[in-house]
Amino acid sequence: MKTFLTDKIPKITRNKTEYPVNCTAFNPTRKCPPNYPTNTQEGPDRPSPSTCPEYFRWIHEDLRPWAHTGISRDMVERAKRTANFRLVIVNGKAYMERYRKSFQSRDTFTVWGIIQLLRKYPGKLPDLDMMFDCVDWPVVRSSDYSGPNATSPPALFRYCGDDDSLDVVFPDWSFWGW
Repeated sequence: MKTFLTDKIPKITRNKTEYPVNCTAFNPTRKCPPNYPTNTQEGPDRPSPSTCPEYFRWIHEDLRPWAHTGISRDMVERAKRTANFRLVIVNGKAYMERYRKSFQSRDTFTVWGIIQLLRKYPGKLPDLDMMFDCVDWPVVRSSDYSGPNATSPPALFRYCGDDDSLDVVFPDWSFWGW
């Protein structure tokens, strides 16, 4: 496993990327489009799904605060206040900048999980710039970002959320390493 730990994270060119999954958060029974990729390097005997899996709707729900505006660099930068690390993917390579020590090995195994995705789907992950907070309680309170003069919330990934927060839930892969 090769990761690049550096203080210099490369700039990401901002190009609009089209994603093949076209399901929506509010219509989880919608059929996947005909061009949805069904072939992967492993599991060729598995039948292709006729609809998008139920859990796909949650990522749409978690990303709803940015659905109309997108996520700006400022929104990512503002998440640094509580983030343990930043993960940037550029041209299929992962770069990590650690801000503070995370609990046990959570940061290591979160990055490890991303690297597994990069290996399994080479060339299919878009360039990304993400902040991760490795604790179990949400910190981006939705009440802080509501009302007519509210700013957009920071984009922060973490392992849990609730109905009163805007943290983007991400799998806690650290159990694999414990």
